[in-house]
Amino acid sequence: MSVPQPAGHDREYSHDPDHGHDRPGHDRTRRRLLLSGTAALGAGVAGIAGGLAPAGAAQAAPAPPPAPPPGGAAGGPGRGARVHANNVGYEAGGPKRAVIVADADSERPVPYRVVDADTGRTTHRGTARRAGAVPDWRADHWPATPQYHWIADFSALTTPGRYVLVLGGGAGGEGPAADSAPFRVEAGVLERRTLSHVAHYFKDSRSSGQYDKTDRSLVPSGGTQPVDAHGGWYDAAADWGKHFTQLSDTTYFNTLSIPLTAWAMLATHDALVARKDSDFTALVGWFLEEGLFGADYLARVHKPGATFYSSISQDEASDLGADPAKRTLDGTQVAYREGAGLAVAALARASTYPVSGDHASADYLAAAEDAFAYLATHNAGMVNDGKENILDDANGLLAAVELARATAGDAGKAGAYRAAAADRAKRLMARLARWKTYRDYWRADDKDRPFFHPSDAGLPAVALLTYLDVADDATAKRVRETVRRSMEFELAVTAEVANPYGYARQLVQDADGKRYSGFFFPHNVTPRTQDAWWQGENARIASLAAAARLAAAKLGDPALAKRLHAYATAQLDWILGANPFSVCMMEGHGNEVPLYQEYPDPVTLGHGSYRWFRSAGGIVNGITGRATDGSGLQWDPGEAETGPNTDWRWLEQWLPHATWYGYAVAIGG
Repeated sequence: MSVPQPAGHDREYSHDPDHGHDRPGHDRTRRRLLLSGTAALGAGVAGIAGGLAPAGAAQAAPAPPPAPPPGGAAGGPGRGARVHANNVGYEAGGPKRAVIVADADSERPVPYRVVDADTGRTTHRGTARRAGAVPDWRADHWPATPQYHWIADFSALTTPGRYVLVLGGGAGGEGPAADSAPFRVEAGVLERRTLSHVAHYFKDSRSSGQYDKTDRSLVPSGGTQPVDAHGGWYDAAADWGKHFTQLSDTTYFNTLSIPLTAWAMLATHDALVARKDSDFTALVGWFLEEGLFGADYLARVHKPGATFYSSISQDEASDLGADPAKRTLDGTQVAYREGAGLAVAALARASTYPVSGDHASADYLAAAEDAFAYLATHNAGMVNDGKENILDDANGLLAAVELARATAGDAGKAGAYRAAAADRAKRLMARLARWKTYRDYWRADDKDRPFFHPSDAGLPAVALLTYLDVADDATAKRVRETVRRSMEFELAVTAEVANPYGYARQLVQDADGKRYSGFFFPHNVTPRTQDAWWQGENARIASLAAAARLAAAKLGDPALAKRLHAYATAQLDWILGANPFSVCMMEGHGNEVPLYQEYPDPVTLGHGSYRWFRSAGGIVNGITGRATDGSGLQWDPGEAETGPNTDWRWLEQWLPHATWYGYAVAIGG
């Protein structure tokens, strides 16, 4: 177990002698923004709803669980046993797993019961399978959490109700008493219990008050005339800025904020409508409202004859009294991968509904077409390295697809947009690569660099699956095969090592060119230390859940669909409490996350201030790796470990997390 070390507060990076890796210091201005210039399961996996790993996959063999320590093999899990489960609930007809953890290992099966939380009646009995330890988590984790695991699969329980999973087989059962947080089993449980909160998290995140008043007349940098840039959503719990993207100078890691959210709100609406469930009536209305609200902002910040203004920034003072007069509009125009692609896609999609927001439907479409025309000839010259990559292809594909659908009544226009979409899809499909035993991963560049991403890892697959709506039959067949192969890779790399929670693993490449697979995003993805990114990855895993659920619905392969649903469910379960710290990372549900104390309390020295309130339905950044290479395990370690003004890495809500989560849930499982 790791021992907390005092952070060096007088320099940007402090070295931890016990772990041999650098940890970012307290300069919060680095945060996530970095807007520079632009805007199985190891041994247990095979038993999970048919298993995640493909038969005969050419991957490294799953690592066997480590041998139990002396004295631990004879009994149950022993002292410190806990049960980690989804704190909200499980789909009645879907996979249901909880993870039992303890400080000591045991080779013996562990009995458990699922008990009706209202009556105390035992409704299901089972025996959890030993999954052992995750070696790099066990070697380096903080705070302390048990590191030996057993998987309890109670998918056979389908009766609706409110339950608790209890460790032990009842009277005379072995092992200490332990139980899970209460959870529900019911049809549409996540739609019913969480999507209302998610929709209202976005409503709560809308730009408002004096900040929004200021945004109605901002002169962009490099310009002379004011722009009405009101509306949109604040970026995060402690960031009153409004952004298209972050990490623009890192080439392969542009994250997407407002444009992604606007498009996904509309896609979420459409996914719910397609399910033809009258229980979703209010949800359908709320998500359409939010999508149109986002489209209105995009229309306002569109620059005629160009693309879009990238960002409104707010002085990040250490209190909520930051002066609205200090808000600034970045006049830099964004490229496809910096959010222009999703902005075009959102505007085009918004134009197709019988209702609109503050702008007319025709205005949405005109802005989308204007920006698309500009990008067709200028995009490569707008990006930081002068080369298009996988993010340009995925964003450009979605833009062309949505324009083709929006102009379906004009054969000439629609045909041109379908041709542009076909070209982007062809480029994207050519990006499956192979390196050593890893096959069919997405390559980011024109060689074989793996594509891995802090928040939008599922975007390439989502873009191709969305393209199926306008593709011809022959191309659609190739698209399905490409996505199938890419999802087989995701399943295989996730099952490559012991992985009791089924957390989506990834093939990464660090600043030195070292390539390896791991659980978490590395902290040093580029040679420049100022680009270091490490924060929780709930958006990343939710985007992969969305991709997996969409693939399950569109690939026409029932056996693969079953495995993809298990994979997607594991990601959503992680966010909602089935994780090593048993914390539900959606505000307002289950075992809540600690208060977000980003800044020191000015009155009580040595204590944080919880002035940065989060909103119900929002999702915090989440759990991270501990070491620079992304290995280990870390969750809100506190000021003594990382220094002041750093708990945003784990505890700050951010738009993309709830954006991808909502879309994944709406697709259905």
